[in-house]
Formats: sequence, C-alpha cells, structure tokens
Amino acid sequence: MSGFDVGRVSTNSNWVNYTEDDRNTDANETRPPISTRAALAKLHQFLKTYAKSPENGQSEDVYIYSDALQKDCDSITVDLQDIKLFDDDLYELFRKNPGVALPLLEAAVMKCLNPRAKKDEEMQIQREVFLIATEQFGPATIRELQSEDISRLVMISGVVTRSEERQNRAAKVVFKCKSCSTLKTVIGKPGLGKITCPKACDSITVEGSGNLCGRDPFVIDDKKCKFVDHQILKLQDLPETVSPGEPPEHRLMIVEGSLVHSIPPGTQVTVTAVYNIMKTKHGAYEGYLRAVGVQHIGKQDLRRTPFTAEEEARFKAFAAQPELHKKIFEVMAPSIYGHDDIKKAVACLLFGGARKLMPDGTARRGDIHVLLIGDPSTAKSQFLKFAAQMAPVAVYTAGKTSSGPGLTGSMLRKPNGQFYLEAGAMVTASGGVICIDEFDKMQPEDRVVIHEGMEQQTISIAKAGITATLNSQTSVLAAANPPSGRYDDMVSAQENMDLQTTILSRFDLIFIVRDVTTREHDERLARHICHMHQQGHASNQLEDRDEQEDAFLTRYVQYCRQRCDPRMTEEAATYLSSEYVDIREQVRQRIQDDDGEAPAVPITVRQLEAVVRISEALARMQLCRSATQYHVQLALDLFKVSTLNAANAGVADDVVFTEADQEELKHVISEINKRIPLGGDVSENRLIAELVRFGVDERLVRRALMFLVSSQDYEYKRARRTLHRI
Repeated sequence: MSGFDVGRVSTNSNWVNYTEDDRNTDANETRPPISTRAALAKLHQFLKTYAKSPENGQSEDVYIYSDALQKDCDSITVDLQDIKLFDDDLYELFRKNPGVALPLLEAAVMKCLNPRAKKDEEMQIQREVFLIATEQFGPATIRELQSEDISRLVMISGVVTRSEERQNRAAKVVFKCKSCSTLKTVIGKPGLGKITCPKACDSITVEGSGNLCGRDPFVIDDKKCKFVDHQILKLQDLPETVSPGEPPEHRLMIVEGSLVHSIPPGTQVTVTAVYNIMKTKHGAYEGYLRAVGVQHIGKQDLRRTPFTAEEEARFKAFAAQPELHKKIFEVMAPSIYGHDDIKKAVACLLFGGARKLMPDGTARRGDIHVLLIGDPSTAKSQFLKFAAQMAPVAVYTAGKTSSGPGLTGSMLRKPNGQFYLEAGAMVTASGGVICIDEFDKMQPEDRVVIHEGMEQQTISIAKAGITATLNSQTSVLAAANPPSGRYDDMVSAQENMDLQTTILSRFDLIFIVRDVTTREHDERLARHICHMHQQGHASNQLEDRDEQEDAFLTRYVQYCRQRCDPRMTEEAATYLSSEYVDIREQVRQRIQDDDGEAPAVPITVRQLEAVVRISEALARMQLCRSATQYHVQLALDLFKVSTLNAANAGVADDVVFTEADQEELKHVISEINKRIPLGGDVSENRLIAELVRFGVDERLVRRALMFLVSSQDYEYKRARRTLHRI
C-alpha cells in the first residue's frame, strides 16, 4: 500500500498533483513521459498550429482549434485523437496523468486567449475546456474498470439513471484574517474534493507571545470567492452490454459547468472522464467518474455501432434475397412450435416503424407494441425471452414485481433532504424493447402510469415542485393470462382480458393465444418438444452456430433501424384508407347486431396508425425506402388475425349445455342469490373464493355470473371488482 493516495491518486480529502519538476512522484510510480513545462509549450503550439486536411471542396487546411478560439463562444472541445496525432508523449500524459494534463490544457487555452498577462483575473477571457475521444481506448464499460485505471483517463459508455439537483462547488476560496486582515487563497480541486479552512494565520509571530491572531482566525470573503456549477449523476452499464443473469454496475459521475442539467435520466452517453476514488462513510474507497467530456448516443449515432464495408455488403445481399420475409419469420424463436403469426409480430416489433416529426413540433411513434394473452403453457414467456435476447437494447421484467415508478421514473429524497430523479425501466430501455411478463398481475394504477410512455413516448414527473420529462422511445412486448388462469369460451372477451380499453387500444397487435387440444396437434407438438430435448446434448457446435446466427440478425436489425426510414406510397395510403373504412363499418354493424355491446378492443385511429407502422417495419426488413401496397396487405393480414380477431371475440357459439350442466348452473345461481340480498354489494373475488371452498367449479361460477350480468339481474361496479344485485 506504499504511496496510496499520494502523487497520482486523487481522493475527496487528499488531492496532490505533480509539481513542475515532478519531485512529488512516488518512487514506485511511472514518471510522466514529458515535463509539465514542455507539455504546456507543446499544448500551446498544438492549439495554434494543428490543422486538418481540407474537406468538402475547401482549398486550404482547417486550423480547427485556432479558429474555434477566435469565435465568440463559451467553450472549446478538444479531441484526444488529434492530440495523439500531434504528439504521442502528450497523448500518454493525458491518458496516464490527466490530473496534470487537464490543468495544463486549460492554461494553454488561457494563454492563447490572453497573450498579454492581465493582473485582474476578471478582465481575462475565459472558456470552458472539454476533452472527448472519437476512438475507444481502455475499458469501455463500467464493469471493465479496474484498480489500475484509478486516476487515469477512461472512455465509458452507459445510460444515466439518476440526476441530482444543481450544487455549487468552490473553485477558489479567499479567507480573511479577522485580526490582521491577511488574505489567504485556497484553490479547490475538481470532483468531490473538499477545502479545509486554515487553522492559523501566516502573520509574524511576536517573540514570547506566539501568534497574535490566535487559533481559527479566518472568515470567508464571499466577494472574492469563485464557484462553479456542479451536479452528481449515476451512470449505469448499457443494457446490451450486461451479461444475462448479472446486475448492471453503476458509478457516480460528476459534471460541471455547462454540462449541468444537460443530461436527463435515460440519456445514453459516452463519457471521457477521470476515474477517481472517494472515501465513504464506512471507511472504504469507492470509485467515481469526473466527466471532462460527454457525447450523447442517439439512434443515428454510427460511432456506437460502426458497420464495416464487409458487413454492409452482407446486409444488402441478405435484403435482396427472394422471400426475405419468410426467411426472417422462420428464424424467429425456432424452438417454439407453431404460432407463426406471433413470430411475424415479434419480427415487426424488433424492426419497428419510422418515427416522424410533424411540422407543428409533435412526433408520431414508430415503435410497435404487442400483447399476448391467453392460456398458460403456450410459450408466451419464451417469446418475451427471445425478443429480449435478440433486440439490440432490451429490459425484461415481470408485472408482479414491477411498480409504476419502477417502469417509468420517480422523484426520491436523499437523507439530507435533497431530491433526485431516478429513471425507470422504460426510460433505460429507450431505443429498444421492454418485455413485461405477467402483465395482468400489475396493479391497475401501475398500468395507468405507462399510458403516456406507450403512446407519447415521454414520462412526465411532477413532485416536490420539480417537473421533468424523460424520453421512453421503447417498444412494449407484454404477456398476460385471463383472470381465471385459462381462456374461457363461456366468458366474454372483456372478462377474459380483464384490462381497460385505454391500455388495450395502445397495443398495435393483440393475440389471443389458445391451447388447442386436438390429437393431431398434440402429436406434432410432442414430437417437436422431444426433438428439441434430443438436440440439447450436442451443445458446443450447435450453440456456436446459433449464437452466430443470432448475432447476425441482431446486427441486421441495428443496421435496418439506423439506415432505413421508409414512408408509405400514395397508392398504399389510398388502399389502406379504404380498408380502414371497411373495417370500421364491419365493427359498427357488429355492435348493432349485438344490441350495442362495444367490442373488447376498440378499433380507432390508433389501429390505423398501427397498420402504418407494421407496413413500415415490413418494408424496413427489405431495406426498402417505400412501404408499398404489398407491405400494407401483409400488415392488414397480420392485423386481422390478431387485434381484429380479439375485438370480435365473444362467447363461443358452439358450446351446448346438457341437462346436467343446466341443473348445475341453476344450483350455482341459487347459491349466489342466497349470499347477496337485493341492493347488496359483494366482492367478486371473495364470492368466487367462498363458492370454490364449498366444492363449486370456478369456471361454472364465472359462467353463472356472466349469465346474471347479461340478464341484468346484477351489474359490476368499481372497475368490475364489485357485484351489485339490482
């Protein structure tokens, strides 16, 4: 532990930098490759003379930093790769000793801006200096940070999950002696460093009397102090970089100056930072990042996922294949038997439609939402796991353990009373897919919270006088079971789904998944499952091949989402408009035939936009710039077998009651009437549980309740949780 917290290491209580001749360097540490005086001179020369070759028809070299310093702006951004091209020793100094190099860079900028020294600091021209890197070096994720990286410059990609309030950090504090008015200036170090008030004055000590100013004579002279804005964020590993079964790691991140309040939670960034350590309350040391440059990662940021020329050639050749849609659908969850339409829907969800900005400033989402509801043991969860594995960015969660704030975001209070903003799963998965299993187990009030995130793709939070809006451009793939556990043919679609129409209308595709019980289907399913288990022992080569195929598909999805934003042709738009009017007319006629009973899933303009998004996703699979009538027809076929089928679902017409069934139904109705007086109310769940304890079949109880409600002897109240006898 020799030399710990000395020399290169910076903590919140002990900040020590190299002196000009590097005499403070520990004997066991590597000395800087260049002296500070020579480094300052080279940095000044770099800012003045570094030029890039002419581009875009320019005839002369571009002096990017010299020109930037002459502009009237508040900051200047330096690329570390430019420093590397200019001088390798300077680059090594920045990489290994940023505590020395960064102040020298700021001093060089000040020297360029103020060639003539001025006594009054306020009269000097000042600029913020940021350092970024366009090529990866060192650890790329928080998980890869090691003890060897302490006090070194690192380049880390992650997602901001928490932001605290703006604070002020003392950059320079001037202390004034109360007795002799002596001034003492203490410079604060960046990061989480603290400034300690001097205990004694430097005035002359009288012989025999000691220091006349006494102990602790200093007070702060506020007018001469200098402060900078300071904010604490929490940076977490990107979801796609976290291995399955492992929690994402995170570190505190410090930003200052104009970076404060510029990075809301949910923003994916690449940070150039100094990796420092601080001492916690328990005496241990914990790492944190002091950001010196931040680059936002967007959907169109090709630096994050660069594609080689070979990859682009493979992708274009793959997109030009005949029957491409069929080939993509076949590789969707190949271990799952059947469910071809659901596989098509998952493929459309992964590729997504095109997000559009309207002239009035509003946006139309391109992400596709899919809901699977039906019998257990029908591979619903497997579809969610597959989508989470294949999507470039994905978060998997279960409805029973998920809350509204956990999915969206929340405003929390620290022990010191300050509030900070914490991003939820839909925000951290922005630009990807969030898979919600057991969607029906969520509390109704928690499902209401995600309404805005699904349609407007923003999360609005207002608490403690603080308002914030977070981005949640996320596709939702959800799976749910009916209230009784299985889909009941004798219960209406509304009761089988048990979800409000406000949330159902936000799903582009809704599938009712049934467990078909025919001998032929069971034989094929059993053979498929047994075959999958037989292939399980040949793991190595099979897994390697499958991983290569999955990796190719994931990269292809990324490529299509970044490079292709299709739009619908005029012919396709006319055809879709005509089909939509016909579908609405069919639904209107069905409502009249059913005595005004509304369908379980309303067919509104949202469903029209859903077909548009599905058409664009099908065109994007082929790297087509236009969604044609062919794509619209495929999208309509998929919409009709999913959402439209769910909207038209009802009580099965082919169910025939035997005399024994009718007698049992009469007996159950009699038991229900005995327990509920006229005008009385009772909880539906409590009534069902009580009758089940007496040996009555639960499905028979639900059928009896459906019959009583349809005959207007009973009615539901309180969001269908309470039965009222009329």
